[in-house]
Amino acid sequence: MKSNLFLRVVSALVLAPIVLFAIFAGNPAFDILMACLGALMAWEWVHMITGKESYVSVVLTLMSSMVVFFGQSHPLLALSFIVFFAVFLYVKTGKQLLLSFGSIYIGLPLLSMMYIAYFSDSGSGDLDYSYMYVLWLLFVVWATDIGGYVVGKTVGGPKLAPRISPKKTWSGLIGGMVFSASVTYVFVLTMNHYFETSLIMHWLIISSIALAFISQVGDIFESRIKRYLDIKDSSNLIPGHGGIFDRVDGLLFAAPVVAIFVLLMNYFKESL
Repeated sequence: MKSNLFLRVVSALVLAPIVLFAIFAGNPAFDILMACLGALMAWEWVHMITGKESYVSVVLTLMSSMVVFFGQSHPLLALSFIVFFAVFLYVKTGKQLLLSFGSIYIGLPLLSMMYIAYFSDSGSGDLDYSYMYVLWLLFVVWATDIGGYVVGKTVGGPKLAPRISPKKTWSGLIGGMVFSASVTYVFVLTMNHYFETSLIMHWLIISSIALAFISQVGDIFESRIKRYLDIKDSSNLIPGHGGIFDRVDGLLFAAPVVAIFVLLMNYFKESL
């Protein structure tokens, strides 16, 4: 257990700076990060389901690249690519629904991250930093994972979804929500004070609690897929963590929700 925890910490210390650098650097570093993430998930998805190399990983990688490329300027076109590739794979793989579902499971969160990064308003005339919400989203998901792990291990108690993910507890869920709200509180104070944004504290705290719950749903959903496939981890790419899906499972569900929020805000802003 201690050895696994050490590997988790080391992996996080190596990967987190890379992710944060790409966010702060913006385009093209952020786009490259998203494209690489899509390619790795494509490879993992096919190996999880088939256990071997397949042209499907190439197709899903192509889809991911197109979503990242067009997502920053033509999100509707990028969305059409996701749907097209899902239908294409469904037909070409002999109606293997789970395999073709990879196009949506990978593509939609990627498009959501691109939309959040390029179409959200920073809330400041002086700060042209739309990546702010991407940063907040990642902090919320990370805080949920850390809070859930720490509190769940320390407190224990009733299981959240014993048949799907036996290690998840209700105390861990609550801990994740508290950690998420706490991180959001510090984030909003920092952004409003140092970058002169106009983030609304209570609204983002409430949103962070909701996202913590949604992130846990994403985690359980991926656990359900792994249990169905009778595998422990999505891969062994990240020492101590498993695979890419094991690290971003919560983000895959949370990102589309934030993207919808940004979409609605943009719509109402234009309507006024």
